[in-house]
Amino acid sequence: MGHGKETPRQKMIGLMYLFLTCMLALNVSKEVLDAFILINGKLQTTNENFIGKNDIVYTALNKAKMANPVKAGPADSLAQVIRQKSNTLVDTMQYYKELIICTADGIDLKSLKKENGKRVMEFEVHGEPTIAPIEDHVSSKDNTDVPAQIMYGQENNGQGKDLRAIYEEFRTFITTQVYDSVLNETKVKGVLEALSTADQVHEGGRAPWESQNFEHLPLMAVVTNLTQMQTTIRNIEGDAISHLLSSIDAGSFKFNKLAPIVIPNSTYIMQGGEYQAQIFLGAFDTTQAPYVEVDGMKVDVDPKTNMAILKRKGNSIGEKKYKGVIKIKNPATEDTITYDFDANYQVAQSSVVVSPTKMNVFYVGVDNPVEISVPGIPGDDIIPSMSGGTIRKAGSNGYIVRCSKPGIAKITVSAKIDGNTKSMGTKEFRIKPVPDPVATVWDMEGGNIAASKLRAAKSVEAKMKNFDFDLKFEVTSYIASTKVGQYVIDEQVSGSRINTNVKSKIFAKLNKGQKVYFEEIKAVGPDKKPRKLGIIMFKVQ
Repeated sequence: MGHGKETPRQKMIGLMYLFLTCMLALNVSKEVLDAFILINGKLQTTNENFIGKNDIVYTALNKAKMANPVKAGPADSLAQVIRQKSNTLVDTMQYYKELIICTADGIDLKSLKKENGKRVMEFEVHGEPTIAPIEDHVSSKDNTDVPAQIMYGQENNGQGKDLRAIYEEFRTFITTQVYDSVLNETKVKGVLEALSTADQVHEGGRAPWESQNFEHLPLMAVVTNLTQMQTTIRNIEGDAISHLLSSIDAGSFKFNKLAPIVIPNSTYIMQGGEYQAQIFLGAFDTTQAPYVEVDGMKVDVDPKTNMAILKRKGNSIGEKKYKGVIKIKNPATEDTITYDFDANYQVAQSSVVVSPTKMNVFYVGVDNPVEISVPGIPGDDIIPSMSGGTIRKAGSNGYIVRCSKPGIAKITVSAKIDGNTKSMGTKEFRIKPVPDPVATVWDMEGGNIAASKLRAAKSVEAKMKNFDFDLKFEVTSYIASTKVGQYVIDEQVSGSRINTNVKSKIFAKLNKGQKVYFEEIKAVGPDKKPRKLGIIMFKVQ
């Protein structure tokens, strides 16, 4: 077919040979396709290893930024951009892999759940159901139509062009924003070659990047190809952020350990006072132990951290001052460097403060709020217990006490100090029943009243008088009565309302100077125990 004019028969034989060659090429054996699955799995493992190693570098960059924001901050910020762009590109490739597989296998992509960034579904493995990524169980491994239709179809305007654009944008970013083209010429060349999207030249024309990777290939080969691209991206990401980390001047840190240090002026302040503390980043060397003295005595150094720990007993009350010195060798000159320091602390007498929020007794059947505090001890380290009732937490220093009967209650307070629980003292309280409420009509306990006002009254109420707790009592029954001539007229009522019977039978017959009584008034409060209240007597004006 390339050596002179051919007869129609020769042309037919040539076309048949070409067709047969194509069919043989497409007839990929099951063993080859299974090999692609194996390779794809190994590449996924490699990707996971890359992610783990890259996370270590990202953490190191972040720590360097925390230690020296001016020096390491720009490198860490650029690394975060690299992470975002890498994740976007890898996630896009993962989406195309799963779209191709689901389309070929007839699966609804949107119905699948995601685990660790991959869509998964249930499969049977050796007869047992298991959840696994869909790319580990592909049915249409030999399908050559779907990958091309999605990525290179639609008159060569498939989604492969979108992927190529993101691919090239990532390549440009790495080679222009991360590496210096002169100082890092070899690295730039490596990235350009690894992320090349150049057309492939062959006899008869050119094949674009999309055709090379997605056309005329079995589905499993395309999936493996995309996984390999993900591996390349993770590898380049790792090289780029490692380059950023190495570019930070390690000499800026003369110590191998950084730790936050907080030095307060005092850990004990009064209400309305001001807490002040110096906060800074301290550095120390875990490979070289310093020599520490306090008031002329050597202080033990923790062998694990090489940090000195000062311990002193608080045997006497008052302010305690001390001076000391730290000595450490200069690693460059071997000379001893000396640092002097002084500090102080307070030793106070053990005390406990237990104060009722509203009064100095506890009442039966209601929530009694109290505050418990120990000077110098955080609220979370205070442990109260109680006899004669129960106590529960309510806020930072607040507690609620409940008592069921009159008597004496004792609150014992302990505190956690230096890892040990220490008793701080006990306070005793009286337990009293809640006093009876006062019966009222129109907020009046009796006396002169206009007939019109009395007839407009709606209910008999029970209210607490001169009591700090906001308690609600409900009148459950009463008897209203008056005397007409020689006879006493009364009406027994269930509930608190002044009903129509009272108004028509008693109030309607009232004259000036006549007396009205509300007797046998009963009410219940939060403890649900019935109480008998006093008599209300009104004289009509």
